[in-house]
Amino acid sequence: MKTFAQPLESVVLLVDSRTRDLPVATLIAHHLRELGAECFLEPLESYRAVLAAYRPGLIIFNHLTAGHLAAYSRRLAKTGVLTAVLPNEGISYDAEERFFNSGRHHRDAHIDLFFCWNEPHRQTLLQLGFGGQTRIEVIGVPRFDFYFAPWSRLYHQPPSQTSPRPRILLCTNFGLAKFHELPREEGDKFFAAWKDRISICRNYRQAIEDNYNARRDFFPYLDRLVGAGKFNIVLRPHPREDAQFYQQWWHRLPAGQKVQVTIDSESSITSLILQCDLEISCENCTTALESWIAGKRTVELVFARNPMFFTPEHAACNMLCDNPDQLVPLVEAQLQNSQPDTLQIARREFLQKWCNKPDGRSCRHMAETIVAALKLKRRTDWSKLNVADYRRALKLKLSRSLGFAYHYNPFLSLKSRLFPQRYIIKESSYEKSIKPRDIREARLRLEKALTSPPAKS
Repeated sequence: MKTFAQPLESVVLLVDSRTRDLPVATLIAHHLRELGAECFLEPLESYRAVLAAYRPGLIIFNHLTAGHLAAYSRRLAKTGVLTAVLPNEGISYDAEERFFNSGRHHRDAHIDLFFCWNEPHRQTLLQLGFGGQTRIEVIGVPRFDFYFAPWSRLYHQPPSQTSPRPRILLCTNFGLAKFHELPREEGDKFFAAWKDRISICRNYRQAIEDNYNARRDFFPYLDRLVGAGKFNIVLRPHPREDAQFYQQWWHRLPAGQKVQVTIDSESSITSLILQCDLEISCENCTTALESWIAGKRTVELVFARNPMFFTPEHAACNMLCDNPDQLVPLVEAQLQNSQPDTLQIARREFLQKWCNKPDGRSCRHMAETIVAALKLKRRTDWSKLNVADYRRALKLKLSRSLGFAYHYNPFLSLKSRLFPQRYIIKESSYEKSIKPRDIREARLRLEKALTSPPAKS
């Protein structure tokens, strides 16, 4: 008598940010489908609605640090639905920061699978008592998969215009500078949770001042690059910065220099890195790590060496520059000469420690771990669903049919115009959420990239 394997239960992956998280979520969903598990992508705000809408075997959160999410995870456990955590940010070089961020996951939350970017994070979770009911899996950084074929085809497009000038990508990192210009209480509020628990955050006002001064001191470096007239420069503001600040600088340039500089805050950072010849970062910046993976030369601009922004272990893998007059000669030397073996070895060791040796298989590793867990899980008890669950599921399906995210509010736009300060957070939250059209387009882009021939550089 033949026996047939039971079909795998579905998976729901809750997506926090359309720009940052959707491409990776789409790739994870692609791998899950290849392994036999349907995966649905929904905005983070729909976490309660997906239960009755999809009846999943597993739900993936980006965190379970809030009390209401911890309580919900316990309810899922009683129902027989597995919970997994995949952090959006997970390197944490500082041990105290890593311990604090790991400990914020409520001890009473039920987490079946925790996906870490690196072994130091895993060890911290074990020290905090995770590892009993929770399987902690080190998978690396999922979005780094896009630096490897075939996934890199999604981003590795040749520049629209060819030029004999080297293409320099210059990434800023001054997200805290704005607090220097805001009321003092804004900075106090931002650092309230960290200042008494993480040593490098105790003197956060000094960190704010250092970041503000670094942004000011950054422009002489930029001016030297532009003034050399030898490069095409792509300036990438940090996502937490206002690109308009740099646009004002660009508008003051002579016409002949403007054509050398593009300010790009919208394109994928992966695409910008793959297209550049050399990347310049400002002290600690993940873009340097991504550039090493992509085989790009890098330079690190050094300012006050505040421990919140500067890590010696990270800096040891870069060519450092702390004098604007030295930047152009250093860039030219880097473009002309091969990278020293000692530097390449240091970068490989750094990436192995903090990113689990990127190889393009992070999302696949995660998908295989999930499928293995689905095969072993106990049967889900759907009789525990209640009227509220079905009501939320109906709202989710209706919202999707109309092309909206689950938390769409038809009056939000009007309220934002009438009371902009009161509704600015809700409006920005909805703006960054994924909508049905975004999901369809992301899936089509991935499928197209996989079926098209590799782009020629």
